[in-house]
Amino acid sequence: MRPEHLEKLNEWFMAQIAVVKGEGTNEQDFREGEVADLALRRIFEEHFEELRQDAGFIEEAFALVSDRTSPADLRGVAAQAQDHGQLEIGRYLELIANYREAETV
Repeated sequence: MRPEHLEKLNEWFMAQIAVVKGEGTNEQDFREGEVADLALRRIFEEHFEELRQDAGFIEEAFALVSDRTSPADLRGVAAQAQDHGQLEIGRYLELIANYREAETV
């Protein structure tokens, strides 16, 4: 994922996390991964117009929210986020990967 896209997704994701926490979600809910997955999907919905202005960006964003994206691919982007300035989204992508992996078992 291009670094500038990852930074923008991190910004949107963390804003979404703040909203979800404001709705009463606790830290245990995030450890399950389902809430983080929902927050990630909301980004695609809420920022669709901005995403679609850049074909590469919308493709990369869709790859993260798609049910067909493998946990390994999510972990790859999580590692990239960690390498690129310790972006907070990396930790959540790892949780989402674990959640999706458990869902397929």
